[in-house]
Amino acid sequence: MIGSEVITWLVVGFIFLVLEIATPGVVFVFFGLGAWLVLGLRLLFPLSVPFQVLIFIIASVAFLVMFRRYLKAIMFRQREEERVDSLSERMVADNYLGQEVDVINDISPERPGRIELNGTSWIATSVDSLPVGVRARVVEVVGTTVTVEKI
Repeated sequence: MIGSEVITWLVVGFIFLVLEIATPGVVFVFFGLGAWLVLGLRLLFPLSVPFQVLIFIIASVAFLVMFRRYLKAIMFRQREEERVDSLSERMVADNYLGQEVDVINDISPERPGRIELNGTSWIATSVDSLPVGVRARVVEVVGTTVTVEKI
């Protein structure tokens, strides 16, 4: 028969997942996973409540330490890609394409450099070698990288 602590751990896991969805950052999911790990162990073995709580704390912190960096990198990379993809082509064309910019770090076909576009430093690539101080024209914007050509 399923004990009340099994149902409690199931509910606690769901509560942490709902909190994860409702708040920024990546923290609560690991406590939800810790709760569900205790749930699984409780179904397999008779564990005392204090031991269940100890396993929950240790497992949650271990999940947090081991996996937060990777999960956060994946989630925020996807959000950045969605943000960049959401820019309409018309907006990019109107605001950036064709603008003349200053090269502020040398650009070569083998190595990106930097340009100043609207007062902001951007990563820039080019099929030509462009030294510092040369004027260039924006021909393409992909994400946060600008492709320029010699004027």
